[in-house]
Amino acid sequence: MSIRTPLRLAAVAPVALAATLLAGCGSAAGGSPTTGGGGSQPQSVTSGSGGASVTDGLGHPVNVCNLLPAAAVASVSGEPITVAQEQDTASYKLWTCNYTSAAGTSGLDISVLAMDAVAGYNSEVQANSTVDGANYQQITGLGDKAFSSITGVEALFGNVSISVSNLASATASEALIRDLQPKL
Repeated sequence: MSIRTPLRLAAVAPVALAATLLAGCGSAAGGSPTTGGGGSQPQSVTSGSGGASVTDGLGHPVNVCNLLPAAAVASVSGEPITVAQEQDTASYKLWTCNYTSAAGTSGLDISVLAMDAVAGYNSEVQANSTVDGANYQQITGLGDKAFSSITGVEALFGNVSISVSNLASATASEALIRDLQPKL
């Protein structure tokens, strides 16, 4: 069974590190609520003895595998999915489930990014819209913004993004995102 790391983690890691460093340079006294990225999900800034830190757009961890069990993903995707394995990166508030067939011959990833999701989404758009062969296309009617590319489908909901990667069907990817989003 292969373990795939979402492309977004590589793109978001420098952004998250920069945001953390910038947050540490900010005021150490009394943070105030702000809205992240102009979206509908609140993002709050808190402070303590270690300086200011950014809280995610959800305020809680997410277990994608529990919210979308393997059988449900198999039904929507049409793939022979039987295994769901959580592969979270909590420090980046990246909640991922890796879905595979029993033989490990097919699979897909569904991820929820709840820290600096707007910056991560914008990085993904920039990367996919400028690379030849990425098949970048905007999607209307899914979240605040959404796109599809050769790597999958990603939608932004306020300061939370949901992506489905390694699934050939953009329609099935959109359906999985629509199924997951209200459960967050």
